[in-house]
Amino acid sequence: MKIGTALFTYHRSDHTRQVIEALSRNHVLPENLYIFQDGMKENTNVEEWKSVNRLIQEIDWCETYVQVSETNKGLAKSIVAGVDYVLQECDAVIVLEDDCVPHPQFMEYMLKALKKYESSKEVYHIGASSEPAKAAANGTDAYFLGRINSHGWGTWKDRWKKFSNDYTMIGQIKANEELYEWFRIWGEDLESHVLGNVYGRTNSWAAFWALTVIMKKGLCMSPYESFINNIGFDGSGIHCGVTENTLKLRPLEKTEEVILPEKVELVKDYKESFAFYHRWTSMEARNMYYKNIAFALLKIQGGKQSIATWLEKKNISKIVIWGKGQLCDYLIDAVKEEIIIKAIIETAPKEKEYRNIPIMKWKEIPHDDVFMVIVVPGYDIERIRNMVDDIDLKEKMLSVDELIGKIKEEC
Repeated sequence: MKIGTALFTYHRSDHTRQVIEALSRNHVLPENLYIFQDGMKENTNVEEWKSVNRLIQEIDWCETYVQVSETNKGLAKSIVAGVDYVLQECDAVIVLEDDCVPHPQFMEYMLKALKKYESSKEVYHIGASSEPAKAAANGTDAYFLGRINSHGWGTWKDRWKKFSNDYTMIGQIKANEELYEWFRIWGEDLESHVLGNVYGRTNSWAAFWALTVIMKKGLCMSPYESFINNIGFDGSGIHCGVTENTLKLRPLEKTEEVILPEKVELVKDYKESFAFYHRWTSMEARNMYYKNIAFALLKIQGGKQSIATWLEKKNISKIVIWGKGQLCDYLIDAVKEEIIIKAIIETAPKEKEYRNIPIMKWKEIPHDDVFMVIVVPGYDIERIRNMVDDIDLKEKMLSVDELIGKIKEEC
């Protein structure tokens, strides 16, 4: 089986350099490295683009094929066209983007998996990044799930031939009871990405590959420890903002032989492990939730018992608010005279404080000194609870609608 490795680049020279250097230090080097650089557009940093071009032209430690686009295709078209090109010449492909820094055993893992599961047609995708979900251990370095991960991945020619960018796939899935149940576990968030493409907010190829695999009820592989360190969550990329890197990285010094599952089957307890990981709530539902909560809060404040008095009756003097926005402002104003607000929680804070209140990530919550965590995006409370691995902290969480319900019960 001939396996080609594809690297997609554009105009981030430092990111690209790190990826190339890490790939050159892999225990097994690519046999054929296909490098694709997207063309410049009006706002392209020309010097950065030229620096990337020099980097990819200077690679001399393996056989390379360099294709530089004369026009700017954008990420989605570049990757689909590049993968199509590689699979004209190869039986399988390994894909890296310019922010996916590979572990020294990345190529070993990918090549071993692509060869091992070539004849297992139910396996569609080999992912090299870990998922921040608590998947049950199986005694090997990887497991099977129902969702692709695009941060370092691979597939075979016959599987990729089934790739579709048909926008009606979500409707087809929802019309099939069995597929819809599968979709709710592995892809409910994909609807937001597809809508982003429609409205021009995103340019995603991965959402359609994920939907294609879900339509086929295909299986995907994920390692427990990531063979990729994604350095693109720093705001430098077109499609990734500044977000928290949640990858559980494989230690660089770890060199034991990569062990893969003998049996192709979904990871044990996958429904529990991934029940809320891919959940998505539409903007309409979110807006309705916030509207109903705002009315309920106004009604409470106009009644006999305010939020602050209820908290005081429960001997709660210190709280944390999870999430910013208008409801957060309302809560601050409603309790600030009587209750201490220790922090506001954000997934990826862009500032250190808000209204003189510290902003923190959830792992930084001083929960030994906090009696309640009020979650503003209550529609997401189960996913948030599932994400938090601190039992004590979970028990202190209450969504804002759950809080309102408890106050109403005692009025």
